[in-house]
Order: sequence, then structure tokens, then C-alpha cells
Amino acid sequence: MFEPIARGGVVMIPLLLCSVIALVVAVERWLYLRHARPDSKRLMDKIRAALERGSQEEARGVCEATPGPVARVLGAALANFDMPKEDLREVAREVALSEQPVLERGLPVLATMVTVAPLLGLLGTISGLIKVFRVIAGGDIGNAAALSGGIAEALITTFTGLCIAIPFLIVYNSLAGRVDALAHEIELRVTELLNLQTRAGGGR
Repeated sequence: MFEPIARGGVVMIPLLLCSVIALVVAVERWLYLRHARPDSKRLMDKIRAALERGSQEEARGVCEATPGPVARVLGAALANFDMPKEDLREVAREVALSEQPVLERGLPVLATMVTVAPLLGLLGTISGLIKVFRVIAGGDIGNAAALSGGIAEALITTFTGLCIAIPFLIVYNSLAGRVDALAHEIELRVTELLNLQTRAGGGR
């Protein structure tokens, strides 16, 4: 198991480090985003029912009892529900913007690992080829062990870099898509809440 890693040379150390970091970030973000997106339609139905009963406090309580950025943004809007509509929209927008870095946390690190891994693989390829050319230049072309060592390093590091980059690129795109979908959902629910305010005769 460890022989291919050893034959890949010193470049295998940062490659393995990249894979560990990418895996940790991917699992953490997947778990966070999974819990950050509860059933917002059901949440909105509860808020609508509370507001139809004329109870803003109940609507805020529903938001406080629900985890996730959608509920936090709606809760902030409900706390200022008597403000003019455009001011209320700005309050919701400000809270939504503050949630964005939390949603995207770790994704730049994952993107960096996806970019760096194949470059490290290329570095290992060049290092292995340099060893091969040194053997040839030294006139020791008949030394199969020395030649195969350089070729093995070149191939193993390239293979490892691509094996890290390809699946984690798919994971990154999936997580980024979840973040975009959540941001769109926040915008949709805020618009629905503003429409409820209008129908209730609040704001101006």
C-alpha cells in the first residue's frame, strides 16, 4: 500500500495533505449545508398563519425555533416588521449578506486544493523526468531500476493529483450549487414576507 506513495517521491506529501484538507472541508460543508436548509415552505406557512392571526411575536418565535439562515433572515425582518417596505427589504438584505460568508466558508479552501493538486502532480512529473534525464545523461541508460524510478515518480504523482482534483471538483460544484440555491431561497422567502406585509397593510 505504501510502496506507490514512497515511489511517488517527496511531492506525495503535499498531495496527501491536499486530499486530507479537501476531504475535511467537503464533509464539514456538506453536513452544515444539509442542516442549514430546512423546509422553508413549511416555515413560511407557519409565519403566514401567525401573521394572519395578527401575532408577530408568534411568527418571530417560529423563526427563532427554526435553525438555518432562512429563518434568521426572516426573523430579523419580522423584528422590524413595522418599518416601511423598502427599509425592511434593506434590513433583510443586510442580514442575508452577513449570512453569505458563513455559507461559503471553506469553499475557497476546497477550490484551492482542487487547483493545487494537479499542479503538484505536474511538479512530480517534471521531477521524475529530470531524474530520468540525469540517468541518461550520466550514460547509465542500461540501469532499468534508476529509469523506472523516475518514470514511476512522474506517473504516480500525476495520477494522484488528478485523482484528488477530479472528484473534489465535482464536490465543490455541488456545494457551491447548494449555496446558490440557499441564497435564492432566502430571497424568495423575503419577497413573500414583504408581500404579506403589504397585504396586512403594514409598511408604506
